[in-house]
Amino acid sequence: MKTKTQLLAEKSVFKVLLVAIIAANSDTSLTDEKDDFVVDLCRHFAMLFHIDSSSSSQSGYVQPVGSSLSSSIGSRSRNNSSSNLRELDPLIFMDSLVEVLSSENRQHAKAALSALNTFAETLLFLARMKHTGMLRGGPSTPMLVSSPSLNPVYSPPPSVRVAVFEELLPRLLHCCYGSTWQAQMGGVMGLGALVGKVSVDTLCIFQVRVVRGLIHVLKRLPMHANKEQEETNHVLTQVLRVVNNADEANSEHRRQSFQGVVEFLAVELFNPNTSIVVRKNVQACLSLLASRTGSEVSELLEPLYLPLLQPLISRSLRSKNIEQQVRYIFYVLTSEDFYVHDISDGSFTYFFFYLRWVLLQH
Repeated sequence: MKTKTQLLAEKSVFKVLLVAIIAANSDTSLTDEKDDFVVDLCRHFAMLFHIDSSSSSQSGYVQPVGSSLSSSIGSRSRNNSSSNLRELDPLIFMDSLVEVLSSENRQHAKAALSALNTFAETLLFLARMKHTGMLRGGPSTPMLVSSPSLNPVYSPPPSVRVAVFEELLPRLLHCCYGSTWQAQMGGVMGLGALVGKVSVDTLCIFQVRVVRGLIHVLKRLPMHANKEQEETNHVLTQVLRVVNNADEANSEHRRQSFQGVVEFLAVELFNPNTSIVVRKNVQACLSLLASRTGSEVSELLEPLYLPLLQPLISRSLRSKNIEQQVRYIFYVLTSEDFYVHDISDGSFTYFFFYLRWVLLQH
């Protein structure tokens, strides 16, 4: 029987080995085209997680959506304290995968992205096979959850749930707040890889956190990183298209998730310190949400724009420098375009006097 100190040391060594194996797969001088060691490794851990999930369901305990897989692993380990000191936690594999994905070495990150795709696809394949076996029918057909004309995104049916993704998503979101923009892009790539593999219900639970993380990345990206900005915006758009569907809008948790995203985007839109790049992306997101729900952007913002505008007019522009004053005026003029065309006479009067006040103060 090993001690806890020995187990911790083994976990540390195990993680270092996994990180080295995944990263080394990017070096052509160290790899063989016929060698599928990393692919087999990813499939091995996918099967371990699948077996663990299956054993939990067969024992009569069904995890609710959004619950942590590690909690079930931890509870099983506590029930068997002797095995807790003999077995290595398979979650170490996910930690290693995410660590390489957030590496500043982009070749290593691409190798980790390839491994992540293999891992996720294997998990999804096993879940679909289990679902098909339960139904005694044909292959499980994924659902089309976005417009066929705009890069259609398919998602597994609601009954095909992979609990491991609920452990992987928070780790990828953590990358979006990394210390370097390269690390943050690792999170973006990982999230993009999971869109279409994670069930809509699971993605709905994480939608607000995902949108917050991606907007944070857009704020931190350097001006010259045009490709990274496009990639981040693409993932953000895909997430919003997948989750927010008019046909499923009657669900209570969908409405709460939708409202949470709208409120966050409205705060960013009404923030005078938001850059032009981020502002344009936020405007595009609001337009997308409005089109997905069959409403106008003005309808989404109507309950929010007056409370958010109030702090802007509470302080004189004379207390701000010239650049900030220009931002405030530009902000109000661009924000006005969303709802000035169909607002009431009272609201229009409010905007008229507000803009007049801004110009007089300037």
